[in-house]
Amino acid sequence: MLTWDFDDAEPRAGRHYPRDLAEFNRWFGSEANATRYLSAVRFRHGVTCPRCEVLITLPGGPRWWCAHCRRWFTATTGTLLERTKVPVGTWLVVAWHVLQTKIGVSALSVQRITGVNYATAWLMLQKLRAAMDQGERDKLSGDIEFDETYVGGVDPGAPGRSRGKKSPVAVACEVVSPTAMGRIRLARLPDASALAIADFLERNVEPGSVLLSDDWPSYGPALAELDARGLHYEAKITTLSKTETRAHVVHPHVHRVASLLKRWLLGTHQGAVADQHLDAYLDEFVFRYNRRRTRNRGLLFWRLVCSLTDTRAPVAEKDLRQRRAGQQVADQAHAARVQERQNALSAKWRRERRRKEAEGRGRTVRPYRRKAPAEPETST
Repeated sequence: MLTWDFDDAEPRAGRHYPRDLAEFNRWFGSEANATRYLSAVRFRHGVTCPRCEVLITLPGGPRWWCAHCRRWFTATTGTLLERTKVPVGTWLVVAWHVLQTKIGVSALSVQRITGVNYATAWLMLQKLRAAMDQGERDKLSGDIEFDETYVGGVDPGAPGRSRGKKSPVAVACEVVSPTAMGRIRLARLPDASALAIADFLERNVEPGSVLLSDDWPSYGPALAELDARGLHYEAKITTLSKTETRAHVVHPHVHRVASLLKRWLLGTHQGAVADQHLDAYLDEFVFRYNRRRTRNRGLLFWRLVCSLTDTRAPVAEKDLRQRRAGQQVADQAHAARVQERQNALSAKWRRERRRKEAEGRGRTVRPYRRKAPAEPETST
């Protein structure tokens, strides 16, 4: 019977994760072994109650009893696998299969491998993509190429940056050399406005970095917005209309990433990616691309299983169905911010225009001061 006892040491092949498929099959030939492995990964820092975080010292089997909150818990309680009806061995098979190919797998491929129905295979992949979302990632730094692309195929009547039915995606990547790049970041944008771009840069790029981009009109106001927030970036803008060099030659890295993203969505998923689920697919692409130089794919399996068993809110099917509603609420809130900003800029521009017209007539205009509201009279 195989047993695992992990510590905080650096993960090693053959101890923390299988070296190859043959060793994977030896390790997880039974559901009991798969469950023991998942428990060892989940409680590698000690068996802790996921609800009250009390350390459990008494040994347990597939379940542990917390005397503090007086409730039972298992290795999947409080994780993405909570209340799952799929065997643990099947989860490990899917996780291994997803990471063994550079182009990923589709739900139909998972259905063929595991024998589950298509809806279950799709839900399993969505949970794995949620585990690939690292949340608080380290921000990019140094020289950063930045641009946005549009995902959704050919849309007649919507050329260039006109959105149409396509989804705008921000792309940022670290420039190591003219022929090599470092990490990347991708995110769906509600639009290509200055506020959306400023929010993306604030979340993903370290202040003080050098931004390499083209002369899209939203970039200047976006940097001004970031300066107002106390975040300062150095911009190196290339005006493509004044040079004969093509955009993919001036900024090769960001265009290569955008091309690989579209090829992956079209090849592996046949372009059938709904807008409300696009963020999950972008998380998978970033997770896979930023670890492209990992020689042992089993190490990626270890990282994914660790993330899969971290304490976080479970992802249910009803939550996936509500993604569109949550996305619409967020986009409406963003549209309100954009409109408020445009109104403020319009009012400022009108005041400036009136001031210049008055100065042209030889008149002076006193600055506008809002009157304080009158205090209500109190009866004695």
